[in-house]
Amino acid sequence: MAAWKRKGNAIHSYGKRLIDGMLANGYPREFAERCFEQIKGFSEYGFPESHAASFAILVYVSCWLKHHYPAEYAAALLNAQPMGFYRPAQIVRDAQDHGVEVRAVDVHDSEWDCTLEGDAIRLGMRLVKGLGRGQADRVVEAVREHGVFESVESLWRRSGVRVATLRALAHADAFTSLGLDRQRALWMVKPLRDVEMPLFADHGGPDDDTAALPEAASSLRVVHDYETVGLSLKAHPVSFLREALGRRGVVPASDLRSELRCPPKRVVCVAGLVLCRQRPATASGVVFITLEDETGIVNLILWSDTFEKCRRVARLSRMLLARGVVEREGEVVHLHVRHLESLDAMPDVPEVHSRDFH
Repeated sequence: MAAWKRKGNAIHSYGKRLIDGMLANGYPREFAERCFEQIKGFSEYGFPESHAASFAILVYVSCWLKHHYPAEYAAALLNAQPMGFYRPAQIVRDAQDHGVEVRAVDVHDSEWDCTLEGDAIRLGMRLVKGLGRGQADRVVEAVREHGVFESVESLWRRSGVRVATLRALAHADAFTSLGLDRQRALWMVKPLRDVEMPLFADHGGPDDDTAALPEAASSLRVVHDYETVGLSLKAHPVSFLREALGRRGVVPASDLRSELRCPPKRVVCVAGLVLCRQRPATASGVVFITLEDETGIVNLILWSDTFEKCRRVARLSRMLLARGVVEREGEVVHLHVRHLESLDAMPDVPEVHSRDFH
């Protein structure tokens, strides 16, 4: 039924049978034709009962697993990336909101996949930008064979990985178990070359005196986390902008969950990283945008005229400020947007990629 447009006018032959049958049973022609038009309309988005039943079973099983085994469920989703609607940052955020401890990528503790350490999730090296599985497996095998390494160079020599692999892991802040933060790890990797250098072999490797390196700002460390792993366990980028946003009257997403603070019809301003943009074919041009700040998410509704007025900002911005009217239906809250503004020019907004129009 849903394929009638691709298969010519087959549906109209069934429509004729339907209308003729209804006329024979005493129904008015206008009513019979209206019924047929409604069936045609439903066929644009409807699906068979068997599909609905199968989907319902999948939803039930997924909910059961998520409720009883939240760490296992989240780890499985992370290991299945890229997939579905949510990116790793949102999966990790939701797991943390449900009491699951999440631990960072680390050369001594991480495998390629995300794994479980008791009830906690250890993020896997699969999340590290620019790192392939073959190189990650070499690191894992070296740790299993030789145990804890005392330096970046010793791991390099024992594992046989490329220097680019060490650099990717250093950018991902994965050397904390060696007592090295991102900057110091990068400093230790910098002199290494994939071609053997006798100078280092004779003198025990590069100079490891990194005391003079300046401490990176907390906000910059979070930005680097997002750009190398796609998330940060240290903080949320918007948290560093909260004071500046507050001066502009921007409220946190958590305020929208309170009907006392944000009752229906109140005009409020919110801001956050763009998680996704949707424009369903059945929504008459309405665009839905989801934002995230350090306290949660906000669902925006842009009517077609509003979207067209701010199309460029709505489509391309990584971080948005939205002003609109609160709409509440039980625990479901939306913001009907009247105005959008890009905040990409604010300091320390990470290069995050939203999921758009899928």
